[in-house]
Amino acid sequence: MDRVRLAIVGCGNICQLNAPGYLQHPRCDVVALCDVDPERAKRRAREWSIAPRVYSDLAQVLDDPGVDAVELLTPTWMHADQIVAALDAGKHVSAQKPLAVSIAEADRIVAAVARARTTFRVTENFLYYPPIVKAKELLDAGAIGEPSLVRIHTTRAQHVTGQAIDLDPDALVWRRDPGRNPGGALYDDGVHKYATAAYWIGEIGDVSAIVSRGPDFIQEAPSVATWRFKGRDCLGIVDYTYAAEMVLRSRYYRADEFFEIHGSRGIIWVTRCTGELLDLPAVVVIRGTETVSYQVPADWRLGFDGAAADFVDGLLAGRQPAQDVHAAKRMLQVPLAIYEAARTGRAVSPESIA
Repeated sequence: MDRVRLAIVGCGNICQLNAPGYLQHPRCDVVALCDVDPERAKRRAREWSIAPRVYSDLAQVLDDPGVDAVELLTPTWMHADQIVAALDAGKHVSAQKPLAVSIAEADRIVAAVARARTTFRVTENFLYYPPIVKAKELLDAGAIGEPSLVRIHTTRAQHVTGQAIDLDPDALVWRRDPGRNPGGALYDDGVHKYATAAYWIGEIGDVSAIVSRGPDFIQEAPSVATWRFKGRDCLGIVDYTYAAEMVLRSRYYRADEFFEIHGSRGIIWVTRCTGELLDLPAVVVIRGTETVSYQVPADWRLGFDGAAADFVDGLLAGRQPAQDVHAAKRMLQVPLAIYEAARTGRAVSPESIA
């Protein structure tokens, strides 16, 4: 194909971050918007100064011969049916993370991908966020020697300042439903962190965990998960805290991340991602008496722009964009293994989760 004709399915909060990368791509046309509330889709069309076809049902999108690909920005519990239907209809598919709510659903998607003649990927914006990409470049160049530990810390808060997008609180209703989700932050947000750790170091091995559960199903803080990377003398830690009385600076969501990669010759810090809590350069390398800072672009939305570009460019070039279905399934297995490890008090292999 010479151009990608894209339909965005789901016009809620997250489309404000996913859509711009497609809208600005010189070889992508957003030809359709779909939402159960057509007025919301029409409002997005006005905001983006486009004149797409507007649908209220995915089946209408799949029947449209003028649509080559779909970006599914729908609740996770809908993913399996929607992804399978779109692939079976001959559309290229990009889906919001996580892949699904269970491994049984993930396996249905794997089977659909195997029989499809089109491309599937899960949108993982963290893999395109410039500070995370710069850290990967430094790590691969040997800037800190052999890595021994990766820690990804997330602070979640009740209040933020500097928010640049409007968020509908109703988007949290289905996320707070344990009948539709296997977990909260360690599942819905955590897949970003496990994907980043795997991108930097490699496959995640047996996990141990302590998971706190309170009145808010989403929160799951304080919690910590630890593991050893397969085939590496390197450990991984993902932890979450909740600062109910602290105000975070964030243009987007009520969260802030801090990343550390420790190595034999030094340390890499990535000091921001979703939020902007610290007045520090985005990437810092510490080597004993030497500290080097890198002021790379650090707007969190840039990761979404990169993800959109990779999907379009991948379709045009006939190559697989990240994440493919197998990587996405592994990222789903990690939080499910974390919950099992917390429940049983023993280490759990992610691939044992079926």
